[in-house]
Amino acid sequence: MSTDILVVQHIDTVPAGLLGRYLELQGAWLHTWNAAQRSHPPQGEYHGLLVLGGPMQAWDDEHFPHLQRTMTLIRQFHRQHKPVLGICLGAQLIARSFGAAVYANTTPELGFTPLFPVATAAPEPWLQNFPDGMPMLEWHFDTFDLPAGADWLMTSDRCKHQAFRLGSHTYGLQFHPEATPDIFRGWWAFLSNTVKTQSPHLLEEVQQQFDQHWAKADQFTETLAQCWYAQVQAAAQDTPPCSLPILC
Repeated sequence: MSTDILVVQHIDTVPAGLLGRYLELQGAWLHTWNAAQRSHPPQGEYHGLLVLGGPMQAWDDEHFPHLQRTMTLIRQFHRQHKPVLGICLGAQLIARSFGAAVYANTTPELGFTPLFPVATAAPEPWLQNFPDGMPMLEWHFDTFDLPAGADWLMTSDRCKHQAFRLGSHTYGLQFHPEATPDIFRGWWAFLSNTVKTQSPHLLEEVQQQFDQHWAKADQFTETLAQCWYAQVQAAAQDTPPCSLPILC
């Protein structure tokens, strides 16, 4: 039986990248919906939902009406116990979907940043071998509060909420496990001239950080993909897939 995952992509320069490649190696079929360009996702039956990042703010419904449609999908998959994984903007939309506030972070996180797992009663398999302070790529200006009932999983010094789980199958990650050096270079164009002026060496610094840290980040992304895909497979066996479009 094929295992089909709907991928919500907000902008062409933020694809599923490395995470998508590892999911496909596990056997997943990825169906990408560019939500800003098409009003409805491709019709089909899906077993999991991956919501990617983007340069827009998670609360800017006026300029990006597709954000509301994306949150409807998130709640739909969650209600049906289908695994959901949100990255950066995707994590912020999950938080907002369940009533949590999303707002500007005190300072932006731009570049590889040390992350720290938070002790929980039920540790995640993909975090069991994650060393304290291992750097992962960050590229965001905003943050979020945890939804009611969520389990806090990861943190950093500059941004408290780096990862969370809501229920047993819905996850939000503020950092970018999917990014490759080529994908990152595509994000540079979206930085404001103000930020570029304030940090004139940022591009070179992050490129050097990729040289130092990407091998371990790659290994983590592979582990994350394996663990999350196992949940998608288990859900596919236990319950019917989520038929779309159902944007109500």
